[in-house]
Amino acid sequence: MNASTIRPAALASFRNDPWDAADLRLNLNEGAGADLSLPIATRRRRGFTPQMLDARASVSLRDDDGVLRWAYEPPPSQSVRGRARRAGFFGLGEVLKRYEFADIGPNQVTQALTALDARLTPNQGLRRWSSGGLIAAPAPQIAGDQRTLLLVHGTFSQSDMWFEQLGATTAGRALLKQWEALYGTRILAFDHPTLSVAPWLNALDLHQALRGVAGPIDIVCHSRGGLVASWLLRLAPLRARQVVFVGSPLAGTSLASPYRLRAALDMMANVANALSLVGQAASTVFPLAAGAAGLAKVLGKTLNLGAALPIADAAVALVPGLASQQRTDNNAESARLFAGRWLTQPKFAAVSADFEPDTDQPAWKFWTRFRNLGSQVIDAGADLVFPGANDLVVDTESMSFLGVPAQGPMDLLALGKTSTTYHTNYFQDQQVVDFLSARLV
Repeated sequence: MNASTIRPAALASFRNDPWDAADLRLNLNEGAGADLSLPIATRRRRGFTPQMLDARASVSLRDDDGVLRWAYEPPPSQSVRGRARRAGFFGLGEVLKRYEFADIGPNQVTQALTALDARLTPNQGLRRWSSGGLIAAPAPQIAGDQRTLLLVHGTFSQSDMWFEQLGATTAGRALLKQWEALYGTRILAFDHPTLSVAPWLNALDLHQALRGVAGPIDIVCHSRGGLVASWLLRLAPLRARQVVFVGSPLAGTSLASPYRLRAALDMMANVANALSLVGQAASTVFPLAAGAAGLAKVLGKTLNLGAALPIADAAVALVPGLASQQRTDNNAESARLFAGRWLTQPKFAAVSADFEPDTDQPAWKFWTRFRNLGSQVIDAGADLVFPGANDLVVDTESMSFLGVPAQGPMDLLALGKTSTTYHTNYFQDQQVVDFLSARLV
């Protein structure tokens, strides 16, 4: 099976080991390749081992007193050349998983992100839902007043997500049948790179792909897809009728803040691991596991993962798809998104949640290290990612933000505090499905 097209059924066997699933999908482990050519004197040096000929770097997932952390490890060959490894790389406890690969330099990050996007979202462009599956639809022609449904996914994801999640529940399957009856073959899904490209560029690609759609459009977008849809409305005059944002970082997410990025990668690893341990579906676990592992591989050297040195604030700028989602006062893209009235003014709706796991469960004990829960976080402030309510990925208050003044009124489904609904499983929640049915059907 091609790793880039592995299906959820195959992923299910990795429910309790999402890190193997991430490796299978993203090809994180690479072969050793050719041995280094070293002088004979170096080979005879005391302490030399054949492993020191390996030019691969690695990132490892380590258990640091109950909290999983990523650690970058330079190639073994560097110790032969007089560059001793920092002790900080190895002081993080038991290794749970290690990925070995050709070292990625700072000037190679863009290329590596593009390759990562191609594996996370392999079928980029517009696709159409037909006969229970998605087929390529690069230039759909829809005339007249026929309504079209457009689905836009989020970071680390792909359009298959919509139908996997809705197909997992009775209510979701009923909603799909309603959509098929209302929209027919006019259910479109937009697959887009989420790391190497900023949302406004995705929006330009989407606008180009929709040129042949003349009728009214209903849009449902999840997570980062909400930014893509927002930029589309900002830049293009469309016959958009209704837009529903679900868990969208309209005002950014703390997860992408520059000074929190290293802790954020650790947090995503812990969240994915916890969800797998409590038996959540592989389709809801995998995006977080794959995203964390893939970014750790690409950014490990740049961020000095696992070392005692502070993270460089500029590192997040190397990932355009994350930089655009910074929840900071100086986010230039966010400022421009809401700088004026959008060219398209549909009806707006949004879904938000505040996920609160049971931290008495061993799998979720780490959560107090990354979420501000008062006195519980005092001794671990360096790990703090979210200062307040969130759904594991996006700050709750960001999910219903439409600028100041707002682009228009918004119908909000606020799920409030919940221990069952989080960022990657919204569409398995009965209330969310009912809300989508009421808004669109």
